[in-house]
Amino acid sequence: MTKSIAIIGCGYVGGDAATALRYSGYRVTGTSRSTQGLIGIRDIVDEAFLLDISDEHFHSSFLEHQDALLVSAAPTRNGEGYESLFGKGISNLANALRNRKSSTPLQLIYISSAGIYGDCGGEMVDESTEVDCSHQVNKLLVDSEKMLLNLGRQDVNSCILRLGGIYGPGRDMVSLIKQAAGSQIPKNGDDMQSWTSILDITRAIKFALENKLRGIYNIVDDTRLTRRQLSNKVCEAEGLPPVLWANTNLPGMRVSNALVSNQKIKDAGFEFSSPKMFVEVAATHF
Repeated sequence: MTKSIAIIGCGYVGGDAATALRYSGYRVTGTSRSTQGLIGIRDIVDEAFLLDISDEHFHSSFLEHQDALLVSAAPTRNGEGYESLFGKGISNLANALRNRKSSTPLQLIYISSAGIYGDCGGEMVDESTEVDCSHQVNKLLVDSEKMLLNLGRQDVNSCILRLGGIYGPGRDMVSLIKQAAGSQIPKNGDDMQSWTSILDITRAIKFALENKLRGIYNIVDDTRLTRRQLSNKVCEAEGLPPVLWANTNLPGMRVSNALVSNQKIKDAGFEFSSPKMFVEVAATHF
């Protein structure tokens, strides 16, 4: 029997997952919050429709007969904030899942961020480490995780995947470094960053589905470099002047500075296809 999955948010992560899962035989339902986004995903899913989970009256009937649900929504670049999506939106979705009429088992996968560990002074952290709720964005993300992990439904299996900065096609470090070389960037260059390949994100989603994972897993590669170390490697290889990072962060800035362990997902049997990254990073980190 063909399995079905609904994907809320078919952007960089959700779109790649949709393509791979559909190829693997899943019937994929994809959603978008905009008409333009809807047009963009029609070719990679079996069914597409507009959906805004920040609307407490959103139609949730599509959840009734899904085998899986992937939540990979992110704030849009046209001004939608974290509060709207992760405050109202995830709360609305959690309520819809609690009130789901069907008892068909549902595998829920929620895409979160390893950035919620905050500033740990570059020390090692894992899934048992206390997260940082001092920054409002982190608090919203942590609250979202808690809501989806504690639905009170035995037929919903919730899995949280915490990602680092995403790299892959279209997110190439070399071009970013060439633009930033010799320039001053007002972020602490000595902060330890975590990174995740889009290829491994999609593979981890499939792994979670196949193994019915429950709980929290860090999906980050084995790169162990600060911003400064990483950019210096690229600049030296390209014969460019170094990026001039600051030595401190601006007041109120959301800071991610931790050596994030990926041992738990490895112990579950997952193998990274892109174990280290040196020349590609996510544009969102600059």
